Amino acid sequence: MLGFAWLTIRQAQEALKNGRLEEAYRLLGQPEVQGHQRSWELLQQVARGFVERGERHMRHDEIAAAWNDLLAAEEVGATDSSAARLRQALTRLGITEARSLLEAGEAGRAAEAIVQLQNRGVRQPELGALDEAARAWNLGREQAKRGEFAQALQSMDHVRRLLPGRHDALERFLKELEQRHQSFAALIVQLHETVEQKRWGDVVHLSEKVLAMAPQHEEARRARSRAWKAIEPPTVAERPLLAGAVRAQVVEPPRQRFLLWIDGVGGYLVCLENRVTLGQATPDAYVDIPLFADVSRVHATLTREAEGYLIEAARAVQVNGQPVERALLQSGDRITLGTACQLQFRQPVPVSASARLDLTSGHRLQLAVDGVLLMADTLVLGPEGQAHVVMPDLEQPIVLFRQKDGLGVRHAGNFQIDGQRCKDRGTLGASSTLTGDDFALAVEPLGTRMGRT
Repeated sequence: MLGFAWLTIRQAQEALKNGRLEEAYRLLGQPEVQGHQRSWELLQQVARGFVERGERHMRHDEIAAAWNDLLAAEEVGATDSSAARLRQALTRLGITEARSLLEAGEAGRAAEAIVQLQNRGVRQPELGALDEAARAWNLGREQAKRGEFAQALQSMDHVRRLLPGRHDALERFLKELEQRHQSFAALIVQLHETVEQKRWGDVVHLSEKVLAMAPQHEEARRARSRAWKAIEPPTVAERPLLAGAVRAQVVEPPRQRFLLWIDGVGGYLVCLENRVTLGQATPDAYVDIPLFADVSRVHATLTREAEGYLIEAARAVQVNGQPVERALLQSGDRITLGTACQLQFRQPVPVSASARLDLTSGHRLQLAVDGVLLMADTLVLGPEGQAHVVMPDLEQPIVLFRQKDGLGVRHAGNFQIDGQRCKDRGTLGASSTLTGDDFALAVEPLGTRMGRT
């Protein structure tokens, strides 16, 4: 064993000489060199090497690498003052970074930086105060999202006490909260009145305004859901009639769907029902979302409720790789039907209960469309990420919304519906084209037996 010990020590010396600190530390941890006089001396050299390398990383602003080297030195058993000085320097840098992030209003990133410091063994009183401030700020944001503005203001007052001095980001957020609080209080009173009076169109309008300020306000979500159930149209609106024509009542069968075609973007199956079925596309069975895939005829159902979208499995279903029988979906969830048919569920617009399904596994729908839109109250077509359908060339968003007599459209400026000029809003027919300077789209009704052709 003595010969093996000297061989291992020589290998460790060579690794240390060439700057291979991790290799040297591994070799000195071998059983044959444990307790050897020379191994303890070499371990101290390894520890100093880690500290020196950490100092170089710090000078080059490679802070994460510097921390890794310091922690390695401490694990080896550094005994000199250089390791303590490096820890003090890195701690000061970390606390300064966390404070700067917090003062800039980036409470989430500040909280992450503080957790990293705590995981690295930092226990400074100043860090504790910053941690408390970051938690209070993040709590205030969450309270505001739920419409709890009075509590949010209290949380932010606590932040102000923990962060002495005047900070622009904090003052701006406090001012914004106060303004939202005042507007929100008046809107909630109006919303209660319209619900009591069963003025469902006004309930939809007011609940959307409430949710624009507080996207997680449960009462407004429930009120909107109740209103849409009360005024849910039997079909997409009829085509506007020419002057003098007699309006005929169009009543579509249940399970309402239509197709949305957007020039230069793609086509979409739009489902209006609160409950839709997913299954195999066959000529002798009906589902709302028919798939060319190895799935059952009725494989699962999706139901839109006040709390969100609930998936219920009739056959094997996974959400994010976990088998489920019932699950409340979150935006970004991956749904797998059977063994291979995978869809992604998204709700890209926080103030809308509408959702989108995209096939991500190479399977396809019975119709050649690019996705499925589960329309609750509105569909947003816009140039940015917070849109159910992204139209990159669009300057102003287009909002399709459900109204008692059909499907409405809002778009800032002039546009045409079936050749008729409109400004700011209009009503689409069951088969209509909508055109503007930078877009063209069409809606087309779809019968209840998609695929029985």
